[in-house]
This record gives sequence, C-alpha cells and structure tokens, in this order.
Amino acid sequence: MEINRKHPRLFEIETNRKVMDTPFFFPAISSIKTNFKIEEYLKLTQKIGYPGFLVSSYDLYHADENEKEKLLDIVSESTGRETITLLDSGHYEAFWYHDKEWSFRNMESVLDKISIDFCFSFDIFWDKKKDIKEYVKETITSIAKTAGMQKSGTTIPLLHSDPESFPEVVRKVVEVINPEIVGVPERELGSSIFERAEMVKRIRDELDKTNRRIPLHLLGTGNPISILIYTLCGADIYDGLEWCQTVVDPKTGHLFHFAQRDLIDCDCSACKLKDMPYHIKTMAHNLLFYKEFTETIRGSIEDDKTDHLLNKYLDSRNSEKVKKIVELK
Repeated sequence: MEINRKHPRLFEIETNRKVMDTPFFFPAISSIKTNFKIEEYLKLTQKIGYPGFLVSSYDLYHADENEKEKLLDIVSESTGRETITLLDSGHYEAFWYHDKEWSFRNMESVLDKISIDFCFSFDIFWDKKKDIKEYVKETITSIAKTAGMQKSGTTIPLLHSDPESFPEVVRKVVEVINPEIVGVPERELGSSIFERAEMVKRIRDELDKTNRRIPLHLLGTGNPISILIYTLCGADIYDGLEWCQTVVDPKTGHLFHFAQRDLIDCDCSACKLKDMPYHIKTMAHNLLFYKEFTETIRGSIEDDKTDHLLNKYLDSRNSEKVKKIVELK
C-alpha cells in the first residue's frame, strides 16, 4: 500500500491498484438497526458504483451456510475489482446482540475465507483500571494477531480510550508499530461535536509529529456535517449506517427520517428514476450524496475555499468555532 499526502488535509491511498482519495466515506453494512438483508445492501452499492463499503465479520460469521458462501464471494469479488472493501471486527453487532462469546477465533474463521482491502484489528476495550502501558501492549498484540490472520489487505489498528488519554494512547501505539492508518471510534472522543472536533485535532497533531503520512479513520461517523467538521480538524476516513437508516437533504446536509425523502427537493439521478422501490431509491440517493459531498469537501480544501463550505452548512457562530479549533484565520 502507498500513501501520499497531496495537501496537509488530504491523502491519496493506493491499495491493490485502487485509489482512495480522502475524505472517504464507507457505507457500513450491518444487521443491526437495519431492515434489509446484507446481500441486498452489498448489491446496491455495486449497482450504484459506490467506491467502497464496510461489512461486519460478525454478520458474515453468523450467516447460514448457503448465504455465507454467497456473501463471502460478493465481498472477495468486489475486492478483486474496483471496490475498496473494509471488514469490521464485529464487536458492534456482538454488543447489540448481547453476545459475549464473540472472539478472535470467530473473526479468524471469516478472514480465512475472504479477500479484503482493509480490516480493523480485533478490539481491546479501554479499562480505566489498567495502566496505559499495559493497554497499549495488549492492543499491539491484538493488532499483530489480526494482521497475522489476514490472507490479504492491510490491518487498521483500532484504538480505544477515554478522551483524556487518547492522544497518549495514539502516540505510544504509533511509536511502536508505525501503522499505515489509525482508527478510533467517534463516540469515545468526547460528549459534544466540538469536544470531539478538538480531540480529532489533538490526535492529528500527534500523528503529524511523527513526520509520517498516517490517515485517521473515525468509526461510526456518518453525519455529513460531522464529516465536514472532522475533516477540517484532521480526520480522513469515515464509516456509518446513516446512509441506510435516514435520508439526507443535499442542500443542508441534514438527516431526516428514512420515510421523509418525498419532503426533500432533489433532482439527483436516483430521485429521477421511476418504478423503483422506495427503499432502494432512498439509499441510492444517499450514496450519490456521500460520494459527491466528499468530493466537494476535497475540492474546497484543494482550492482553499473551506470558508465557503462552512458558511453553506453552518451558521456564522459555529463556523467560527470550527475555524478556531482548526486555527484557520
């Protein structure tokens, strides 16, 4: 894998002859809080031509045998073509299903049968009772074990912490293993959007002190306004379920109930289509938005016109807060 920095806030990541320009959003595919089959989501992203997706190792592992074989084939075939594939560790689904038995061995059985571009390392969750050195050691061991299980692709270290300790945790892990990408859950960065934005900026500063080109992935971030703010503050890659749970208004970036697409004035290519099931059209509308939105952010950064973008999606008071965090004039 090769990572180039085209701009202080933009990366170009090349893997398996495929290029991922940041900011990049992975539509997450999960059996949790969604209404359709995993296969249906996978095929929709393919039909739209969306450049990537995230799928859960938990859902692949627990699919029945016939469905599992089909899903593994779809993901592996996508990896072999133009789609950038990302495998999640499965703990999100295990949490919601109250499954305390989810393990390394379960994830390994999936990795042994699949080709992917990226995979999050198996989670080592933060425990305040542990010393940071002990947590970092366990996390690095988990990262190494995950990398050893993968028959293809790059392992993305998944780091957990509380807000107070995150910069130190990131620094210590990076010092030891020199990762190509680092992943952190958005929800663990703070309570409010601006607390989280400030923490993203602090983590970005720690990563940049290494003089290495290390993109930052925020897990569970699918709100467009958040993606804009976090990108300016230092994050680069995102994933979330909003694309299949809500509907986005492209004019404001605000998310509405999945059933409210008819209230939105949109003339995208998906919304223009007739005789298409409502849920398919709505998710297609969302995917087209995320692709165009991230391209717009990228173009605004390249052209030094982020002021215009902030003023479009935020009021002046909140726009100034972002500029203060990012240290923009």
